[in-house]
Amino acid sequence: MDIKRNPRIEEAPLQGELMLFDPETSRFFVLNRTMAYVWRHCDGELAWSRLVKGLAEEFSGVPPAAAEADLRRAVEELRGLGLVFDGPPPVP
Repeated sequence: MDIKRNPRIEEAPLQGELMLFDPETSRFFVLNRTMAYVWRHCDGELAWSRLVKGLAEEFSGVPPAAAEADLRRAVEELRGLGLVFDGPPPVP
């Protein structure tokens, strides 16, 4: 999977979570720790298996199967919101 952050999205830390802002739509998003982990690691270079392993390590005690399920849900949600994408950047 070649998942990348949308380059137009701005980010700021928010009390243990992460706040994102899309200036094109003027929408704010607050990400929990799991979603923030996924956002930070979607650089288009990290292999899916490494994302799963890293998520399981970040949240110790999470079985790999649960980490992969959480990762899939998080990526689909971020993708649906336009915060991450596959392949080349979206055209504004």
